[in-house]
Amino acid sequence: MEKFTVKELENKFENFIFNIDDYLESIQNKAKSQDLDFDLSIKSVDLIEKYIVNNDITIENDDYNDLSAYLGEVVRKKIKNAQWKCNLDKENNSIYYGFPVIEGHSTEGILLSPFHLIKAFILCKKERLLLGAIENQINPELIDWSDFPTEK
Repeated sequence: MEKFTVKELENKFENFIFNIDDYLESIQNKAKSQDLDFDLSIKSVDLIEKYIVNNDITIENDDYNDLSAYLGEVVRKKIKNAQWKCNLDKENNSIYYGFPVIEGHSTEGILLSPFHLIKAFILCKKERLLLGAIENQINPELIDWSDFPTEK
């Protein structure tokens, strides 16, 4: 994404948002033809994994974009203040730079990148990876660092 200007990234993001309903409709129809109910509920997240495995989805496949949009919409619709944004923060969130991400879903100010989550599942196919990642971001477990040494 580094090769694009900020304006180009903003335009790509606007295009993504403009077409998101088409992405959802496309993937929901494909899933329905396989008796998978992509109903935008949190329980449908496990079905995304099943769809990816059954169809041998890769990141080069058009379904990668559609599944990422679907996953993001599940989170956005489930969490009251969650919303899409184009991540243009190179300094603090450089791994997600230029990607559509979800923000406002966590009290910790964490960004969720559906594209990176879908890619992670495609690469490792670990069962319940998607739902686990979402749950960890929505309700992060705070780490007690008090037992660790500090620099003096």
